[in-house]
Amino acid sequence: MAIILVLNLALGERGLGSAEAVREASRWQQATRGVTYSPPVTQTRAFKAHRLADRAGDINTLILGASSLMGVTEAMFPAPMRAYNFTLTANPTSAIAGEAEFIESHYANRIRTVFIGLDWAIGMIYHTGGVQALDMTPDATLAGFGAAAVPLHRKFADALSSPKVMNLGNALRVVTKSGDPAASFRQTFFELAGAEYRCADGTLARDFDVIGRGSCLGFRYDGSWTFAGERHLSEARAQILARAAATPSSKFSRYLCETGGEPNPGILQRLGAFARRHIAGGGNVTFVLPPLIPGMEHEMLKVETSNRCLARTKTVLDAWAREHGVTVIDAAASEHFGCASAEFLDENHAWPECHARVLRRFWDDQKLQRVSPGLYRPAL
Repeated sequence: MAIILVLNLALGERGLGSAEAVREASRWQQATRGVTYSPPVTQTRAFKAHRLADRAGDINTLILGASSLMGVTEAMFPAPMRAYNFTLTANPTSAIAGEAEFIESHYANRIRTVFIGLDWAIGMIYHTGGVQALDMTPDATLAGFGAAAVPLHRKFADALSSPKVMNLGNALRVVTKSGDPAASFRQTFFELAGAEYRCADGTLARDFDVIGRGSCLGFRYDGSWTFAGERHLSEARAQILARAAATPSSKFSRYLCETGGEPNPGILQRLGAFARRHIAGGGNVTFVLPPLIPGMEHEMLKVETSNRCLARTKTVLDAWAREHGVTVIDAAASEHFGCASAEFLDENHAWPECHARVLRRFWDDQKLQRVSPGLYRPAL
């Protein structure tokens, strides 16, 4: 039991993260352009704030949102756009609005184009409360961050919990199967990060977290996520998930109708005001309803309650977008952009291939002057 406790406390220190790990992971990526992130994977704002500070001099486009837009890459934006993907896991719209306002006050002269995700499928735009004021200067994001902020008694309890004991077993199996078990053990339990290695595509990688080591899990230099180890959906599986999402008991239906489909007006007002100011200063702002698996929205529209709630959401967003002179790319019915089931890993997370289709169609229609303020979705 003592050995388990000691080893899991060591793993916990690595997994909870630290200011030192954030700084070193960011420094390493800036120097190598490799794949990495600083743990924990659910709290990466500090890491991305450091990356943004380092990259601000050579980017002019920023993507804000939740994990549903993590597959968007810099290559999807035409020159002279140079993009960085700042999306974060489970990032609520209230925080995204705060991020946009921080960008306005600190990087407005450098970042001229901003893409902002609005998630209705996971309920983010319906959350109550106001905009979260955020200080995303690198040092400020590290205040109270990581293992140092967790009380010792909680670390002890967590170290002896069943999930962490199982994780310890997995970590030890990885160590024993490595080419150099002694070095792997030292790096996993007591060093800030593992050794550098190559991803399947040849990109350099380094793991600062204790999970997914050696799998190329992390953020690329452009801020997009690698989705390492995730699978592509089959057509049959996607159809099952789409139908399940439409049931009144599904999380998607509940999120959609918890406010009758009425987005938080205060947060929309702040985002709209930001967009107006940024556009008036010569910038561009575009909003995105992230892609869902083909057929999912169609299935939800077959159900009277979700149909009514979604209609309300779309009506509000269309009127809001027109009022503020912005376009909302409505990619929820991703089949309208040519996305396929195999380009998703679950209901609301698309692989880069689908995001590329959405943006390619948007750029093409924009050139043809088929895009205007309001909701934008091409016909099938």
